Amino acid sequence: MEGLDIKKRRDELGLTQKELGDLIGASRETIINYEKGKPIPRSKSEILNKVLQEGTLYNKKVVGEEVVRFTEPLENKNGNRFLELPNGKFYMLMPLAEFEVQAGFLDNYQDSDFLMDLSQHGIMVDKPVMGRYVAFRVNGDSMDNGSSQAIARNSIVTTRELQRQHWVSKLRYRDFPYWVIYTTQSKLPLLKEILEHNTEEGYITCHSLNDSPEFTDFRLYIDDIQALFYVIDVNRSVSKKVVY
Repeated sequence: MEGLDIKKRRDELGLTQKELGDLIGASRETIINYEKGKPIPRSKSEILNKVLQEGTLYNKKVVGEEVVRFTEPLENKNGNRFLELPNGKFYMLMPLAEFEVQAGFLDNYQDSDFLMDLSQHGIMVDKPVMGRYVAFRVNGDSMDNGSSQAIARNSIVTTRELQRQHWVSKLRYRDFPYWVIYTTQSKLPLLKEILEHNTEEGYITCHSLNDSPEFTDFRLYIDDIQALFYVIDVNRSVSKKVVY
């Protein structure tokens, strides 16, 4: 869908640029850029086509002088919203922790006003789900090894928080190898692969995909962990690292 098509369809549906942005998990400025012909990522292009197609169920249209709004997004108790798509799937929206808010994110992430001010990120899911889902913008190169599995700087990882009561049992690190970890030893979250969870001694072994000497494996004790989020989806940025 091209920029002029987006504007035309948005106008037909009676949506403002901000309202369209809210529906696809983007800012008003992003919609303005799309309508000016700036490149649209594939993930956003897909949801734009769903939202703006004929017969859409979750936008609004004008009947006479009355504005009629169709199906409202569903919302779980943690504030994640779910937009039902015509194919029966759902588009789940969640707060996106950009670089500038990551250091103080834990202090504020249960504040609804704080979350509403954040950018939004979305992924397709089969049905509305419970739990707290948060997206993080990747800052750093420790998970960038130049391979197809690399998680490069500026990628976005979608995560689900694992509540503390579940840390006693062995973490499901084989099913979910990558984790965003808040620790007392760093103001910023870490993105690491967990290789081991020693429940007897109470530590996890953290691994970086980047094999540079500064990114060696290390142990992190559970008592030093403040929050754990396991990665369920990666929206990858193109890695610029060259592998010889």
